[in-house]
Amino acid sequence: MTGRARIRQRLARLREALERARVDALLITSVPNVTYLSGFTGEDSALMVTGRQSVLITDSRYTEQAGAECPEARVHEHRQGLLGAVTRLVRRRGLSRVGFEESMPHGWYVELRSALGARRLVLQGAVVERQRQVKDAGEVGAIRRALAVGESWWGRRRRLLRPGRTEREVAAELVYAMCRSGAQGEAFAPIVAVGGRASLPHARPGGRRLGPGRPVLLDWGAAVGSYKCDLTRVLAPSRMTARFREVYGTVLEAQEAAIAAVRPGVTAGSVDAAARRIITRAGYGKQFGHGLGHGVGLEVHELPRIRKRDGTILQPGMVFTIEPGIYLPGRIGVRIEDMVLVTDNGCEVLTTAPKKPAHRK
Repeated sequence: MTGRARIRQRLARLREALERARVDALLITSVPNVTYLSGFTGEDSALMVTGRQSVLITDSRYTEQAGAECPEARVHEHRQGLLGAVTRLVRRRGLSRVGFEESMPHGWYVELRSALGARRLVLQGAVVERQRQVKDAGEVGAIRRALAVGESWWGRRRRLLRPGRTEREVAAELVYAMCRSGAQGEAFAPIVAVGGRASLPHARPGGRRLGPGRPVLLDWGAAVGSYKCDLTRVLAPSRMTARFREVYGTVLEAQEAAIAAVRPGVTAGSVDAAARRIITRAGYGKQFGHGLGHGVGLEVHELPRIRKRDGTILQPGMVFTIEPGIYLPGRIGVRIEDMVLVTDNGCEVLTTAPKKPAHRK
Protein backbone atom coordinates (compact mmCIF):
# COMPACT_ATOMS: atom_id res chain seq x y z
CA MET A 1 0.00 0.00 0.00
CA THR A 2 1.36 3.43 -0.92
CA GLY A 3 1.69 6.24 1.56
CA ARG A 4 -1.14 8.11 -0.13
CA ALA A 5 -3.43 5.09 0.10
CA ARG A 6 -2.63 4.72 3.83
CA ILE A 7 -3.57 8.36 4.43
CA ARG A 8 -6.86 7.86 2.58
CA GLN A 9 -7.62 4.79 4.65
CA ARG A 10 -6.89 6.61 7.92
CA LEU A 11 -9.07 9.55 6.92
CA ALA A 12 -11.92 7.20 5.99
CA ARG A 13 -11.78 5.55 9.41
CA LEU A 14 -11.70 8.93 11.14
CA ARG A 15 -14.68 10.17 9.15
CA GLU A 16 -16.67 7.13 10.25
CA ALA A 17 -15.93 8.04 13.86
CA LEU A 18 -16.91 11.67 13.28
CA GLU A 19 -20.18 10.62 11.69
CA ARG A 20 -21.00 8.47 14.70
CA ALA A 21 -20.22 11.44 16.95
CA ARG A 22 -22.38 13.71 14.78
CA VAL A 23 -19.74 16.37 14.27
CA ASP A 24 -19.13 18.21 11.02
CA ALA A 25 -15.36 18.37 11.29
CA LEU A 26 -12.41 17.67 13.56
CA LEU A 27 -9.75 20.29 14.28
CA ILE A 28 -6.41 18.52 14.79
CA THR A 29 -3.63 20.44 16.51
CA SER A 30 -1.38 17.64 17.83
CA VAL A 31 1.74 17.47 15.64
CA PRO A 32 1.88 13.62 15.58
CA ASN A 33 -1.82 13.44 14.73
CA VAL A 34 -1.40 15.95 11.90
CA THR A 35 1.46 13.82 10.56
CA TYR A 36 -0.59 10.62 10.87
CA LEU A 37 -3.55 12.01 8.90
CA SER A 38 -1.73 14.12 6.31
CA GLY A 39 1.94 13.13 6.04
CA PHE A 40 3.04 16.65 7.01
CA THR A 41 6.16 16.67 9.20
CA GLY A 42 6.40 20.38 9.98
CA GLU A 43 5.13 22.31 12.97
CA ASP A 44 2.93 25.34 13.82
CA SER A 45 0.06 24.01 11.75
CA ALA A 46 -3.41 22.51 12.11
CA LEU A 47 -5.50 20.09 10.11
CA MET A 48 -9.26 20.44 9.61
CA VAL A 49 -10.92 17.19 8.52
CA THR A 50 -14.50 17.43 7.24
CA GLY A 51 -16.71 14.77 5.70
CA ARG A 52 -15.25 15.39 2.24
CA GLN A 53 -11.95 17.22 2.57
CA SER A 54 -8.95 17.81 4.77
CA VAL A 55 -7.33 21.24 4.91
CA LEU A 56 -3.82 21.81 6.26
CA ILE A 57 -3.52 25.34 7.65
CA THR A 58 0.05 26.57 7.86
CA ASP A 59 2.23 29.60 7.14
CA SER A 60 4.67 30.56 4.42
CA ARG A 61 7.60 28.73 6.07
CA TYR A 62 5.90 25.38 5.39
CA THR A 63 3.78 25.93 2.28
CA GLU A 64 6.21 24.29 -0.14
CA GLN A 65 6.93 21.41 2.23
CA ALA A 66 3.23 20.83 2.85
CA GLY A 67 2.47 20.78 -0.86
CA ALA A 68 5.05 18.03 -1.35
CA GLU A 69 4.13 15.95 1.72
CA CYS A 70 0.32 16.21 1.77
CA PRO A 71 -1.24 14.97 -1.50
CA GLU A 72 -4.59 14.29 0.19
CA ALA A 73 -4.94 17.72 1.83
CA ARG A 74 -5.65 21.18 0.50
CA VAL A 75 -2.93 23.50 1.78
CA HIS A 76 -4.17 26.84 3.12
CA GLU A 77 -1.51 29.46 3.88
CA HIS A 78 -2.56 31.83 6.64
CA ARG A 79 -1.12 35.32 6.95
CA GLN A 80 -2.96 36.72 9.97
CA GLY A 81 -2.68 33.94 12.53
CA LEU A 82 -3.49 30.24 12.65
CA LEU A 83 -6.58 30.43 14.86
CA GLY A 84 -7.98 33.33 12.87
CA ALA A 85 -7.69 31.18 9.75
CA VAL A 86 -9.46 28.30 11.53
CA THR A 87 -12.29 30.61 12.61
CA ARG A 88 -12.81 31.96 9.09
CA LEU A 89 -12.76 28.44 7.65
CA VAL A 90 -15.43 27.24 10.10
CA ARG A 91 -17.68 30.20 9.35
CA ARG A 92 -17.19 30.07 5.59
CA ARG A 93 -18.15 26.40 5.48
CA GLY A 94 -21.04 26.76 7.86
CA LEU A 95 -19.78 24.11 10.28
CA SER A 96 -22.11 23.95 13.26
CA ARG A 97 -20.36 21.21 15.33
CA VAL A 98 -16.58 21.23 15.29
CA GLY A 99 -14.74 18.54 17.24
CA PHE A 100 -11.46 19.30 18.97
CA GLU A 101 -8.81 17.13 20.61
CA GLU A 102 -8.29 16.87 24.35
CA SER A 103 -4.62 17.72 23.71
CA MET A 104 -5.44 21.12 22.17
CA PRO A 105 -3.79 23.91 24.23
CA HIS A 106 -6.22 25.55 26.62
CA GLY A 107 -5.36 28.99 25.30
CA TRP A 108 -6.42 27.91 21.82
CA TYR A 109 -9.72 26.62 23.17
CA VAL A 110 -10.43 29.89 24.98
CA GLU A 111 -9.74 31.91 21.82
CA LEU A 112 -11.86 29.66 19.60
CA ARG A 113 -14.69 29.61 22.13
CA SER A 114 -14.67 33.40 22.17
CA ALA A 115 -14.76 33.58 18.37
CA LEU A 116 -17.14 30.71 17.60
CA GLY A 117 -19.14 30.13 20.78
CA ALA A 118 -18.91 27.23 23.21
CA ARG A 119 -21.83 25.31 21.66
CA ARG A 120 -19.98 25.00 18.37
CA LEU A 121 -16.99 23.22 19.91
CA VAL A 122 -17.37 19.53 20.79
CA LEU A 123 -14.67 17.64 22.73
CA GLN A 124 -13.69 14.43 20.92
CA GLY A 125 -11.13 13.15 23.41
CA ALA A 126 -8.28 11.02 22.06
CA VAL A 127 -10.11 9.86 18.93
CA VAL A 128 -7.01 9.98 16.69
CA GLU A 129 -4.71 8.53 19.37
CA ARG A 130 -7.06 5.56 19.75
CA GLN A 131 -6.97 5.02 16.00
CA ARG A 132 -3.18 5.18 16.04
CA GLN A 133 -2.98 2.30 18.57
CA VAL A 134 -3.24 -0.28 15.78
CA LYS A 135 -0.35 0.03 13.34
CA ASP A 136 -0.60 -0.84 9.65
CA ALA A 137 2.12 -2.77 7.82
CA GLY A 138 3.89 0.40 6.75
CA GLU A 139 4.07 1.67 10.32
CA VAL A 140 5.36 -1.66 11.63
CA GLY A 141 8.06 -1.55 8.94
CA ALA A 142 9.01 1.98 10.00
CA ILE A 143 9.29 0.89 13.63
CA ARG A 144 11.46 -2.07 12.63
CA ARG A 145 13.78 0.33 10.79
CA ALA A 146 13.99 2.56 13.85
CA LEU A 147 14.89 -0.45 15.99
CA ALA A 148 17.53 -1.61 13.51
CA VAL A 149 19.18 1.80 13.72
CA GLY A 150 18.70 2.03 17.48
CA GLU A 151 20.41 -1.32 18.03
CA SER A 152 23.11 -0.79 15.38
CA TRP A 153 25.76 0.29 17.91
CA TRP A 154 25.17 -2.70 20.19
CA GLY A 155 27.87 -4.86 18.62
CA ARG A 156 30.40 -2.11 19.40
CA ARG A 157 29.21 -1.54 22.97
CA ARG A 158 32.46 -2.57 24.64
CA ARG A 159 34.31 0.18 22.78
CA LEU A 160 31.65 2.79 23.58
CA LEU A 161 31.40 1.73 27.24
CA ARG A 162 35.09 1.96 28.08
CA PRO A 163 35.96 2.40 31.79
CA GLY A 164 36.59 6.02 32.72
CA ARG A 165 33.93 7.54 30.49
CA THR A 166 31.21 9.57 32.13
CA GLU A 167 27.49 8.92 31.77
CA ARG A 168 27.19 12.16 29.75
CA GLU A 169 29.96 11.11 27.37
CA VAL A 170 28.34 7.71 26.78
CA ALA A 171 24.94 9.32 26.13
CA ALA A 172 26.43 11.75 23.59
CA GLU A 173 28.37 9.04 21.78
CA LEU A 174 25.34 6.75 21.74
CA VAL A 175 23.28 9.43 19.96
CA TYR A 176 26.14 10.12 17.55
CA ALA A 177 26.45 6.40 16.74
CA MET A 178 22.71 6.16 15.96
CA CYS A 179 22.83 9.25 13.73
CA ARG A 180 25.76 7.80 11.82
CA SER A 181 23.65 4.69 11.22
CA GLY A 182 20.72 6.66 9.77
CA ALA A 183 18.73 8.13 12.66
CA GLN A 184 17.39 11.67 12.41
CA GLY A 185 18.16 11.91 16.11
CA GLU A 186 17.33 10.31 19.42
CA ALA A 187 13.73 9.38 20.19
CA PHE A 188 14.28 10.87 23.67
CA ALA A 189 17.23 11.92 25.81
CA PRO A 190 19.06 8.67 26.63
CA ILE A 191 19.30 7.41 30.19
CA VAL A 192 22.78 6.26 31.21
CA ALA A 193 23.04 5.38 34.90
CA VAL A 194 26.09 3.84 36.55
CA GLY A 195 25.95 1.75 39.72
CA GLY A 196 23.42 2.84 42.34
CA ARG A 197 22.15 5.70 40.16
CA ALA A 198 20.24 3.09 38.16
CA SER A 199 17.67 3.07 40.97
CA LEU A 200 16.45 6.40 39.50
CA PRO A 201 14.05 5.22 36.76
CA HIS A 202 14.58 8.44 34.75
CA ALA A 203 18.15 9.22 35.75
CA ARG A 204 19.77 12.03 33.79
CA PRO A 205 23.30 11.27 32.60
CA GLY A 206 25.82 12.96 34.85
CA GLY A 207 29.48 12.88 35.69
CA ARG A 208 29.70 9.42 37.26
CA ARG A 209 32.28 7.33 35.48
CA LEU A 210 32.11 3.76 34.27
CA GLY A 211 34.42 1.45 36.14
CA PRO A 212 35.11 -2.16 37.07
CA GLY A 213 32.36 -3.76 39.11
CA ARG A 214 29.77 -1.11 38.26
CA PRO A 215 26.62 -2.11 36.38
CA VAL A 216 25.28 0.34 33.76
CA LEU A 217 21.62 0.87 32.88
CA LEU A 218 21.02 2.16 29.34
CA ASP A 219 17.61 3.33 28.08
CA TRP A 220 17.64 4.73 24.55
CA GLY A 221 15.82 4.96 21.25
CA ALA A 222 16.25 6.22 17.70
CA ALA A 223 13.99 8.41 15.59
CA VAL A 224 13.96 7.28 11.95
CA GLY A 225 11.62 9.21 9.71
CA SER A 226 8.65 10.00 11.92
CA TYR A 227 8.77 6.76 13.95
CA LYS A 228 10.51 5.92 17.20
CA CYS A 229 11.84 2.98 19.20
CA ASP A 230 12.56 2.47 22.90
CA LEU A 231 14.61 -0.20 24.70
CA THR A 232 16.53 -0.72 27.93
CA ARG A 233 19.39 -3.00 28.87
CA VAL A 234 21.52 -3.41 31.98
CA LEU A 235 25.18 -4.29 31.47
CA ALA A 236 26.75 -5.94 34.47
CA PRO A 237 30.35 -6.81 35.38
CA SER A 238 31.42 -10.43 35.17
CA ARG A 239 31.26 -10.77 38.94
CA MET A 240 27.80 -9.86 40.18
CA THR A 241 26.69 -9.72 43.78
CA ALA A 242 24.12 -12.29 44.86
CA ARG A 243 21.51 -9.53 45.37
CA PHE A 244 22.08 -8.07 41.90
CA ARG A 245 21.82 -11.51 40.33
CA GLU A 246 18.56 -12.16 42.23
CA VAL A 247 17.03 -8.83 41.23
CA TYR A 248 18.06 -9.21 37.61
CA GLY A 249 16.71 -12.76 37.42
CA THR A 250 13.38 -11.65 38.92
CA VAL A 251 12.97 -8.81 36.42
CA LEU A 252 13.85 -11.07 33.51
CA GLU A 253 11.40 -13.75 34.67
CA ALA A 254 8.68 -11.12 35.04
CA GLN A 255 9.31 -9.77 31.58
CA GLU A 256 9.22 -13.21 30.01
CA ALA A 257 5.91 -13.97 31.78
CA ALA A 258 4.40 -10.73 30.49
CA ILE A 259 5.55 -11.39 26.93
CA ALA A 260 3.99 -14.86 27.10
CA ALA A 261 0.70 -13.27 28.22
CA VAL A 262 0.41 -10.97 25.18
CA ARG A 263 -2.20 -12.04 22.65
CA PRO A 264 -5.31 -10.56 21.01
CA GLY A 265 -8.37 -10.33 23.21
CA VAL A 266 -6.65 -10.00 26.60
CA THR A 267 -6.55 -6.72 28.51
CA ALA A 268 -3.52 -4.53 28.94
CA GLY A 269 -4.01 -4.84 32.70
CA SER A 270 -3.74 -8.62 32.60
CA VAL A 271 -0.32 -8.37 30.91
CA ASP A 272 0.84 -5.96 33.60
CA ALA A 273 -0.45 -8.37 36.25
CA ALA A 274 1.54 -11.29 34.79
CA ALA A 275 4.79 -9.41 35.45
CA ARG A 276 3.72 -7.79 38.71
CA ARG A 277 2.78 -11.12 40.31
CA ILE A 278 6.31 -12.44 39.90
CA ILE A 279 7.97 -9.31 41.24
CA THR A 280 5.56 -9.13 44.18
CA ARG A 281 6.04 -12.81 45.00
CA ALA A 282 9.80 -12.22 45.15
CA GLY A 283 9.25 -9.48 47.72
CA TYR A 284 9.87 -6.47 45.49
CA GLY A 285 6.31 -5.34 44.72
CA LYS A 286 6.81 -1.91 46.30
CA GLN A 287 10.00 -1.44 44.29
CA PHE A 288 8.11 -1.69 40.97
CA GLY A 289 6.15 1.53 40.95
CA HIS A 290 5.55 2.31 37.27
CA GLY A 291 3.37 0.71 34.62
CA LEU A 292 4.63 -2.22 32.61
CA GLY A 293 4.73 -0.49 29.25
CA HIS A 294 3.41 1.97 26.70
CA GLY A 295 2.71 2.22 23.01
CA VAL A 296 5.46 3.44 20.66
CA GLY A 297 5.10 4.84 17.16
CA LEU A 298 4.98 8.49 16.07
CA GLU A 299 5.57 9.25 19.76
CA VAL A 300 7.75 7.38 22.19
CA HIS A 301 4.88 7.32 24.70
CA GLU A 302 1.44 6.78 23.20
CA LEU A 303 -1.54 4.44 23.51
CA PRO A 304 -2.02 1.71 24.58
CA ARG A 305 -0.91 1.98 28.18
CA ILE A 306 0.09 -1.35 29.73
CA ARG A 307 -0.63 -0.74 33.41
CA LYS A 308 -2.60 -1.97 36.41
CA ARG A 309 -6.27 -2.68 35.78
CA ASP A 310 -6.24 -1.07 32.31
CA GLY A 311 -9.16 -2.51 30.36
CA THR A 312 -7.81 -1.85 26.85
CA ILE A 313 -8.31 -4.98 24.73
CA LEU A 314 -5.17 -5.91 22.83
CA GLN A 315 -5.52 -6.15 19.05
CA PRO A 316 -3.21 -7.36 16.27
CA GLY A 317 -1.04 -4.48 15.09
CA MET A 318 -0.52 -2.87 18.49
CA VAL A 319 3.13 -2.14 19.29
CA PHE A 320 4.22 -1.42 22.84
CA THR A 321 7.03 -1.87 25.35
CA ILE A 322 7.26 -4.40 28.14
CA GLU A 323 9.61 -2.99 30.78
CA PRO A 324 9.33 -4.29 34.34
CA GLY A 325 11.82 -2.93 36.84
CA ILE A 326 13.03 -3.18 40.41
CA TYR A 327 14.65 -0.18 42.08
CA LEU A 328 16.45 -0.35 45.43
CA PRO A 329 17.31 3.30 46.24
CA GLY A 330 20.99 4.10 45.92
CA ARG A 331 21.92 0.44 45.49
CA ILE A 332 20.45 -1.41 42.51
CA GLY A 333 18.27 -0.54 39.56
CA VAL A 334 17.28 -3.10 36.94
CA ARG A 335 14.85 -2.55 34.06
CA ILE A 336 14.62 -4.71 30.95
CA GLU A 337 12.65 -3.25 28.06
CA ASP A 338 11.64 -4.79 24.76
CA MET A 339 9.15 -3.74 22.10
CA VAL A 340 6.51 -6.26 21.04
CA LEU A 341 4.01 -6.47 18.18
CA VAL A 342 0.65 -8.12 18.85
CA THR A 343 0.05 -10.75 16.15
CA ASP A 344 -2.99 -12.86 15.27
CA ASN A 345 -1.86 -15.65 17.62
CA GLY A 346 0.30 -13.97 20.24
CA CYS A 347 3.13 -11.50 19.87
CA GLU A 348 6.48 -10.97 18.18
CA VAL A 349 9.39 -9.49 20.11
CA LEU A 350 10.84 -6.82 17.82
CA THR A 351 13.94 -6.08 19.91
CA THR A 352 17.02 -8.24 19.23
CA ALA A 353 19.71 -7.12 21.73
CA PRO A 354 20.59 -9.97 24.15
CA LYS A 355 19.30 -9.74 27.71
CA LYS A 356 21.78 -11.80 29.70
CA PRO A 357 23.36 -9.37 32.15
CA ALA A 358 27.08 -10.18 31.91
CA HIS A 359 27.98 -8.41 28.65
CA ARG A 360 30.64 -6.07 29.97
CA LYS A 361 33.95 -7.08 31.51
